[in-house]
Parts: sequence; structure tokens; C-alpha cells
Amino acid sequence: MHKRQIVLFIALLLFWLLLSSEYDVQHMITGIALSAFLTWFWRDLAYLLPSKSLTRDLPGLILFGLALLWEIILANIAVAKSVLSSRSKLNSGFVSFQPNLETSWGRVLLANAITITPGTLTIDVNPDTGVFMVHGLTKEMREGLADGRLVRLIQRLEGSRPK
Repeated sequence: MHKRQIVLFIALLLFWLLLSSEYDVQHMITGIALSAFLTWFWRDLAYLLPSKSLTRDLPGLILFGLALLWEIILANIAVAKSVLSSRSKLNSGFVSFQPNLETSWGRVLLANAITITPGTLTIDVNPDTGVFMVHGLTKEMREGLADGRLVRLIQRLEGSRPK
């Protein structure tokens, strides 16, 4: 068993115990079984992780998390204004773009970040070309996705320089 798998198993077990808040035999056995199964199930996904150690780039991950949190807050406000305002018209539509990301891990991270941000939804990511198809509630939400702050932060996490 690799070090990553052991760390994943322990993290999943601790997460299970935190969520269940019960520490009897039944919950412990269930947590161990689920953590072991998920660790086994995800054993082939190691290629999605960046090649360099995540702990070395912890400041970059924290910065990305804070930027994503900020984008979520701004998007919540924009969606609330659009929905609650009688003058505002939703102009939903699709946009297709190809961000300059080198890894599958970076594309997955961006697709998930777009999807969890209110008002935008990743519809498709072409694995061969890296082209994203995204739906946005307004034109402003669709603009700047290809070269926005989150893309630049993911590029830094990948080790590449923004073009």
C-alpha cells in the first residue's frame, strides 16, 4: 500500500467519524469498511493528482480555496440580484472555451469550481481537446471564465506560468 493510500484511508476515516459523531463499534466498523472500499476504489486515480507534492504547494491551495470562496460569495450576490430584481432580465446561455491547462487534474478542478459557483454549470469537458462547455445565467457570469483568476491559480498549481 502506498503512502497516499494510507493518508487517504486515514482522512476518510476521520471524516466519517467527524460526520457520524458516534464512536461505538457499529460506526467504527462501518467507517473502516467504507474508508477501505473508497481507498481501493480510488487507487487508480493517482494520475489525476499533480506530480509535485501537495504539501509543498499548500499556500497555493489555500489561495485557490480563498479565491473560490470569494467567487462563490460574489456569484451568490449576483444570482440573488438577478432573480429578485424586477428590472433584471436573465440572459442565460452557453459558452465554449479552452483554458490553457496542462493536466487532467487542473481541468477537473476548474470544472468543479465552475459548477459549485452559483449561476454557472459545467456541461462538458472534452478530454482530448480540453474544451469546456459552460452554461451561465447571465452574460457577465459567462465572461472571463477562460482566463479568469481561478484559471491562473490552477495554472500556478500545475507549475505553469499564465500566458
